Amino acid sequence: MSIIWSVILIICIAFSCVSSNPSCVIESITNSSINAINNIWIIASMLIFWSGIFNILSNTKILSKLSQKVYGFFSFLFKKNEVSKKAQQYISLNIVSNLLGVGNAATINSLNGIEELQKNNANPQKINKSMAMFIALNTASMQIIPTSMISLRTLYNSSCPEKIIIPVILVSFISLTISLISVNFLWRFYD
Repeated sequence: MSIIWSVILIICIAFSCVSSNPSCVIESITNSSINAINNIWIIASMLIFWSGIFNILSNTKILSKLSQKVYGFFSFLFKKNEVSKKAQQYISLNIVSNLLGVGNAATINSLNGIEELQKNNANPQKINKSMAMFIALNTASMQIIPTSMISLRTLYNSSCPEKIIIPVILVSFISLTISLISVNFLWRFYD
């Protein structure tokens, strides 16, 4: 894949130098680099902020109460004997992170959640249904407030950056529903 991208890049630069002013290529590369750094800065600052909030919550009783409430809503997706209290906390934090639209902060909780679910896995060579459900739940990433996208839209001076909230809720709800139905249907052939 890197060879393909390298060839495409070389062809584009050569074509640009032949057909127009080469200074446009340099200007475009510079502007793209600046935009990339700005995007990284916005996303990294959101990740740092929410990771800090979740780290603070993990040292309080708020986390256990929050995890009970959130996990209680999604508990029907998991088998009781496969999910420990610690796994419930990580699953809950992952769900809350995704609901707030900070999927980057959800990553560490999903990895820790899978690790905890693996501890109660009867067959360590295969995933269990709770792990499959959690992966589907995490991947579908149900969002209510897409904060990362709103931040990026604000960065690019969108006139109404919050206008994507309703479409994101609809799309994420549809993807979550299809993911969970797919796991339930396909699990029959896996198990």
